[in-house]
Amino acid sequence: MRKNAVKSKLKKGQCVFGTMIKEILNLGIVDVLEIAGFDYFVIDMEHARYDMETIADILQYTRKSDITGVVRVPRLDYAYVAKALDMGAEGIWVPHLDTPEEAGQLAGYAKYPPQGIRGAAVPIFRNREYQQAESAAAYYQRCNDEVLLIAQIESARAVGNVAAIAGTPGIDVCMMGTNDLSLDMGYPGQGSHPEVKKAVQQVVDACQKANIVSGNHIGSLEALRYWMQQGMQMITYSFDFQLIIDSATAALTILNEGNLKKE
Repeated sequence: MRKNAVKSKLKKGQCVFGTMIKEILNLGIVDVLEIAGFDYFVIDMEHARYDMETIADILQYTRKSDITGVVRVPRLDYAYVAKALDMGAEGIWVPHLDTPEEAGQLAGYAKYPPQGIRGAAVPIFRNREYQQAESAAAYYQRCNDEVLLIAQIESARAVGNVAAIAGTPGIDVCMMGTNDLSLDMGYPGQGSHPEVKKAVQQVVDACQKANIVSGNHIGSLEALRYWMQQGMQMITYSFDFQLIIDSATAALTILNEGNLKKE
């Protein structure tokens, strides 16, 4: 059965690096991100236009590669969580997860009995894995073991509950939503505000104490390096079209400088 490479690296204490896709629909994005060296990508169903049919194509293509496909579902909802997994997601990222009760619901929705309540299903693209498993029980348990569950912490309430969220069985990662957190705390867009940084540090500390992973999703390499130094392991940098804009802007700046020197 396919192993979740990201989950495996995190368990070994390694850092993993990913980005979010918000616009690109072409399957080639999987190859582009893998060639670039990313460990994973996140399909944004919360703020972007992806539907289940679209993510199914991307995720099932992804399973033929070495990169890991994660889905940020629109909200905590059994239908979204279970169906995204049935479409091929190897990780589920839930936004605005504020309480340990919600964390428990996520774990229950994403795992088959006895750990959860996910309905039994063997999609056609996983049929061979099912047939090769030593038993049905072994197949479903392996699915439970391999799924990566990510709770996004993006409110003061969530920060206040983070120790209990991080300690919820089945939760693997607490991922910061720094922009939303800064907005909720009254410092919109100020991810480096001392009070916001203090709150993020609370999340890092709680995750270390619970022996799970913390992570962040922002567009600042400097800030991401800082949080890696504090102990964050799951580093989600920027998103598809911003990566293109940044690369093109940097290239054109260099080319225009050369053109000015000629003149």
